Amino acid sequence: MNDIEAPALKAVTVKNPWAWCILHAGKDVENRSQSINHRGTLYIHAAKKDDEAGYENEAFRQARDAAPLAVKNAVRLQGHVLGTVDVVGCHYSLDCKTADGYCSEWARPGMYHWELANPRPLACPFPEIGQLGLWNLAATKS
Repeated sequence: MNDIEAPALKAVTVKNPWAWCILHAGKDVENRSQSINHRGTLYIHAAKKDDEAGYENEAFRQARDAAPLAVKNAVRLQGHVLGTVDVVGCHYSLDCKTADGYCSEWARPGMYHWELANPRPLACPFPEIGQLGLWNLAATKS
C-alpha cells in the first residue's frame, strides 16, 4: 500500500469586511504586500479583528444592502473559514495601472494584486485559528 500525502489546503486570513466582500460582493483582488505563487483553490478565513474603516467602503455598503439577510448577517463572522476562491494570477499594481485606474475597483496602489475568481461561500463556516501569510488548513477540517 502506498502512502500518498494529500496536497495541502491553502488558506489566507483576511479582515472583514474584505473576507465577506471576496465571497459575496465581487471583490476580485486581494491587496497584499507580497506576491503569491499559489494558483488554484484558496480558503478564505475571516480574521478575529475587523478593518472597521472598511465598513465605510461604498462598494461594500452597496453589496451588503443588496444581500439577503442571512448573507448580510455573516459580515461580522470572525475567526471562521467562510469559503473558497480560485487564485488565477498575481501582479504588482504598476503592471495594471492605466489612465482609468487599476485592474479592479478593489485594487490599491503600491500592492500586489492577488487575482481571485469563482467565489464559493461555505454553507457552514467553521471556526479556525488564522495565521499571517499563506497557511495550510488541516485536511480534517475540509
